[in-house]
Amino acid sequence: MPRGIRSNFEYHVPADLGQALEMLKQYGPDARVIAGGTDLLPKVKAGVVEFGHLVSLKELKELTAVRFDGSGALHIGATARLGELERIPALRERYPALWEGIHSMANTQIRNRGTVTGNICNAVPSCDTAPALLVYDASVAVRSADGERTVPIGEFFTGVCRTCLKPEELVTEIILPPNDPRAVSVYYKYAIRKALDLAMVGVGSNVLLEDGAVKDARLALGAVAIVPKRAFHAEEAILGRQLTPELIEQAARIASQDDCRPISDIRATADYRREMVRLLVRDALKLAAGIKIEGLNDEAEN
Repeated sequence: MPRGIRSNFEYHVPADLGQALEMLKQYGPDARVIAGGTDLLPKVKAGVVEFGHLVSLKELKELTAVRFDGSGALHIGATARLGELERIPALRERYPALWEGIHSMANTQIRNRGTVTGNICNAVPSCDTAPALLVYDASVAVRSADGERTVPIGEFFTGVCRTCLKPEELVTEIILPPNDPRAVSVYYKYAIRKALDLAMVGVGSNVLLEDGAVKDARLALGAVAIVPKRAFHAEEAILGRQLTPELIEQAARIASQDDCRPISDIRATADYRREMVRLLVRDALKLAAGIKIEGLNDEAEN
């Protein structure tokens, strides 16, 4: 057993997906899945989680693929590494908010081991890839030995570190539908340090203007509720309207007051998080409208 790991468990390396699903069906709640291990192993070492069976996905090559299909949709295999995705120019070009979420995570070593699927299955409210997946209307392909289903990303998270996955189910891929190339996308992460720090607040946006008016708007927030979530009230406030400075300020206030329920903890107070939501949503909408963005840090300190 690796040094520092106190739990006793059996380690399994299935040869294919079918075998992995049969193992999960057999062992049920007593099993955990490991791909990169960047979230799971620290918890095991700390004694936070215990289980009897650990099922490795390292031999399941069918889960490593990252591809664009004929429609332009992006398919991210469950074991595709964050670092690999970070180095795909087409991903950065077509889904910049997701690229920025990936690039902002941890450090190079962790990104070369971790996966997007692991990030969302860990389901912490500050998950950096979740706001981008929400604004791109992603879905999650899930399989078990008894069948498969597709879950909209907005229904995937059910609580702090909780998802809709059943013990016998495995995420096989994440699918992002084609994104309109005219849309302006961004992910803003506010954290004390640039590396190895969780988001104090995360804001993702994907806004499409047509003839000066907002044709489509998706805003998502992280670290300000029990799950990453869309800012539906703020979206509704701008849909079909011109993005004037006054409307942008109004939508930003709505997002900070009506679309989030932050808590106070050792990293920030609830009021501070609300103010950061306001500032980050404001700047995301200014970017979409082509309005010059002033320095965020200066205003945050006032």
